[in-house]
Amino acid sequence: MLRQARSTVMRTFAAGTLTVGLIEVTTHLPSESRSSLFYHHVCDNVVTPALRYTLDPETAHNVALEFARRGFGPKFHPSAIEQTSIKTSIAPFPNAASLTFDNCVGLAAGFDKNGEAIQAMSEMGFGFVEIGSVTPEPQPGNPKPRMYRLTEDLGVINRYGFNSKGVDEVEDNLKQFHSTRPPSQDASSADDDHNTMEVVLHKIQTSFKWITKSLQKSWETPSPIVGVNLGKNKTSVDEIADYKRGIRQLGPYADYLVINVSSPNTPGLRDLQAAEPLKKLLREAVQARNELSPRTRPQPSSQDSDFLPPLLVKLAPDLDDTQLQQTIEAIMECQIDGIVVTNTTLARPSSLQSEHQEESGGLSGAPVRDMSTECIRKVYKLTKGTIPIVGVGGVGSGHDVYEKLKAGASLVQIYSMMVYQGPGVISRIRKDLAELMVQNGQRSVDDVIGVDHEDLYWEKRLALQQKKEQHEQVIVDE
Repeated sequence: MLRQARSTVMRTFAAGTLTVGLIEVTTHLPSESRSSLFYHHVCDNVVTPALRYTLDPETAHNVALEFARRGFGPKFHPSAIEQTSIKTSIAPFPNAASLTFDNCVGLAAGFDKNGEAIQAMSEMGFGFVEIGSVTPEPQPGNPKPRMYRLTEDLGVINRYGFNSKGVDEVEDNLKQFHSTRPPSQDASSADDDHNTMEVVLHKIQTSFKWITKSLQKSWETPSPIVGVNLGKNKTSVDEIADYKRGIRQLGPYADYLVINVSSPNTPGLRDLQAAEPLKKLLREAVQARNELSPRTRPQPSSQDSDFLPPLLVKLAPDLDDTQLQQTIEAIMECQIDGIVVTNTTLARPSSLQSEHQEESGGLSGAPVRDMSTECIRKVYKLTKGTIPIVGVGGVGSGHDVYEKLKAGASLVQIYSMMVYQGPGVISRIRKDLAELMVQNGQRSVDDVIGVDHEDLYWEKRLALQQKKEQHEQVIVDE
């Protein structure tokens, strides 16, 4: 059975690689190549369905990650309306004003758990890439199978349980990424299936150097913003020490850090969302973050670019209103920089049709879209719009992003919907979002954030206008 599975993986990936490589070469245009609509169409409508129909979810995930890491993923296909009609960049964190996101749509944690394909994912058009969750020590996670597609519902259930290579290996990956060296072609893995795949990929690359050379040409993109999502080890007896180690070891290489206390697949983790345990954890986390040396990002402005990585907390969508209010009060008391809303849910909507709907684990994808958006709306209201929100859950279109921005998110992430729509979805989302903004007379992402909260929205707009006028007056006085 294992040999047959390996054979299937090898055949599928070899055929997909050869097909996409030949298409790239035969349709290559100097101005387009992997950003062409045709290349996007092949990746989304040929390669993605092939992986979905021939491989189990976790194997398909691993193959897709390798597919991207090796330079076969599509590059962002820019749209004229986004480039000419709206301002896509946003700097949501007041304490890190020089941390400017090229666009508001990012990759959620879970796809690239160990920081192996950051540059490749950025080239697809993501404004930022969040890796993890990363645990202090390597751990295998829960037994397989642990991921299920709910195809009829466009959803996913996973119970991975923080499978991670640990902070030491992720630190090496981040160092390699920041050094701009090409990724290693002989990276090893503890997984036999992954080892087999490595051998096959190496042979493919050796045999088709003329293809991979074309596929891996450099493409000028903004320096990728990298978030690091931190978790604790399953057997840990000191979760605070776990998170502090992650902050200290990976913080120097992160543009922002996320404290994940909301995964449903690690026993006892969600208990840390309660007010008192959360305050205790966050105070220690903030102190550890404050002990880091300020980071510097190259910025095309005179603004001081040194900053400490913003510290965010990722919450579950399953908190009731009282629990959510207490959690938000704890977050605000500890002066946390942002909130990621939301993680996967343990709830099972009555609308689910898939035979896998009763599998244990966290549900993500389209079934949680409205639940996530409503939770964003509540958090924005509770914080009065004073803490940036990263919205995640069921995003598969520009309209989905737009709804989350209106509800109060400053940034939005996607992941699960790529399982069904392919990697080209990011280009479509950005184009659709730009069209919606122009249709509604909005020229920047800031114009959309919190529109659903009319009183708070105009209060914030007035404050921003006053701040701008004060800044202009200072310039005049000087």
